[in-house]
Amino acid sequence: MLRRERARLLLASTAALALLLCVTSARSADKELVATQNQLAFYSPFWQNLHHVLYAEAWRARGPGRPSSAGTLPEPLTGALTPDERRAWDEAVAYYDREIADHNLLFELGDIRRALYRGGGKLPDEGLGKAHHDALAAAAPIYAKYWWPAHDRANRAWIAEAVPRVAQLAPEVTSKLTRLYGTRWFQTPARVDIVRVGMRQGAYTDGAPAPGYLTISSSDPDNQGWAAVEVVFHESSHAVFEESLRDPITREEREQRKSTGQLWHVALFYIAGEVVHEALAARKIDYSQYLYSTGLFDRAWPQLKPAIEHNMPAFVAGKTSLADTMHELVAEAPAPPPRPPR
Repeated sequence: MLRRERARLLLASTAALALLLCVTSARSADKELVATQNQLAFYSPFWQNLHHVLYAEAWRARGPGRPSSAGTLPEPLTGALTPDERRAWDEAVAYYDREIADHNLLFELGDIRRALYRGGGKLPDEGLGKAHHDALAAAAPIYAKYWWPAHDRANRAWIAEAVPRVAQLAPEVTSKLTRLYGTRWFQTPARVDIVRVGMRQGAYTDGAPAPGYLTISSSDPDNQGWAAVEVVFHESSHAVFEESLRDPITREEREQRKSTGQLWHVALFYIAGEVVHEALAARKIDYSQYLYSTGLFDRAWPQLKPAIEHNMPAFVAGKTSLADTMHELVAEAPAPPPRPPR
């Protein structure tokens, strides 16, 4: 009888603790949610920010000799750290340098991103290696003490500026994009993590967890003002429309027996950028889409520029179908240049 009573009390205590942990996690996640607009939920999450900061600091510590895969923090991580704090922080950065930084945040570190997402505002007990978990746990109080408050404020300020702009353009931009691609917009909210520093490219998107998981750097100079709106719609396009664009291009490549490299990505950039440009032009707001304003077109894909500029304006204007446009686009696009020998 006594054993059964002790077992019942233990079970009740365990259930109460589990409920408390779930409530605490939910409250943490709720605090990190800043705004929801157009089925996009914008967060400023602690652990995802710490993960990206350590990634960027690992690259910064390597010096300028190698092209960095990370963005650059606009402000140095200074502070009156104690020797123990400095040691713990440096060890966490060193761990990222050894084990994490050589991997691509989007294509190779998705398991980490999804584990942090499942943590719901807490450091997850599952999904991370023990050494990685311990590195984040050791760095967390230092980051929270010295740098996170300023990073969180900056992220929330970015959201406060970007979300009203998204709301202003969303009705016509979303309507036109879904009409052009023949695909519905998000039916449930997609998560948008705003981090102080991220990939060198400034933003990236994964399809998991569904319906999409966007990560955008609040400090990237190319993600500011009205460009932030284009970035949001471009990254959303990866989750919603990418398949609708890649499938006909892949089919045309197979039928025409040629490869066009990143043609689908350039087309995705152009469509979102031109639709945002049109919406702003209707409001008499001068805007140059991201491909042009950042120099990305000429820097990364100059060989695809003539084919894109010849075919895509008519498609965005609704004068040609997606299938016909992709047929002509693939026909005109040159094959990517050969890779230099190793």
